[in-house]
Amino acid sequence: MTTAKQRFWEAVVAVGIVAVVAAILIPAVRSARRAARRTQRGNCFKQIGLALHNFHDTYKRLPPAVRTDEVGRPLSSWRWQLLPYLQAWMLGIDFGDRWDDPVNRWLIADRAQQRWYCYSRNRDFPENHNTNVVAVTGPGTVFEESRHYTLTEVDSDTILAIEVADFDVHWAEPGDLRIDDLPGSFPSGVDDNGFFVLFADGSVAFLSARVPLEVLAKFFTVEGARQYDRDEMLGPFLEVR
Repeated sequence: MTTAKQRFWEAVVAVGIVAVVAAILIPAVRSARRAARRTQRGNCFKQIGLALHNFHDTYKRLPPAVRTDEVGRPLSSWRWQLLPYLQAWMLGIDFGDRWDDPVNRWLIADRAQQRWYCYSRNRDFPENHNTNVVAVTGPGTVFEESRHYTLTEVDSDTILAIEVADFDVHWAEPGDLRIDDLPGSFPSGVDDNGFFVLFADGSVAFLSARVPLEVLAKFFTVEGARQYDRDEMLGPFLEVR
């Protein structure tokens, strides 16, 4: 016959087993979720690459980093201009207004659009709308202010977009990294240990945060990408996803 004391200790053992199992499983579940989110971010980068190519097919050029009106006032980012190529139902929407114009408030607050550019390591959706996808702009880059490049003018190894963490710019707002103002140590990305890059040929890679900025920067410019081999220079820092 089971005594109250025996039942008590059986319950204690059962609770202990549950606690041990939870201690083993919870980190594994969290790790699996982080891996799933990383895979989702990589897929978003691939879709962004496809959208850039479709934009190019439509306009016979890549988009400018900043869309301006007829007098040069900034309207929106290249990310904003890609939305019709990421969401087909937006093809009929006029993107000629400023990104923060009242008529667009419903759109910039929509998480369905936010998911393309705003990431989180620990949540399905980040708490804000700041972008984690940026271009490198400035002299010599694909997003040089003084000209519009076509894909035929750009080496396939040229980096079009990169993943960064803690970038204080709304995804629809004009704002990217300037090549003459890159941080001393390159942002490590959402995962802290690496970041995604999108190349001109549409391919996507996840690079280790150990990659030296001076090596990565060679592929930020059109001429640099022509002179160096992607596999040779970036291959040692390529992470398997």
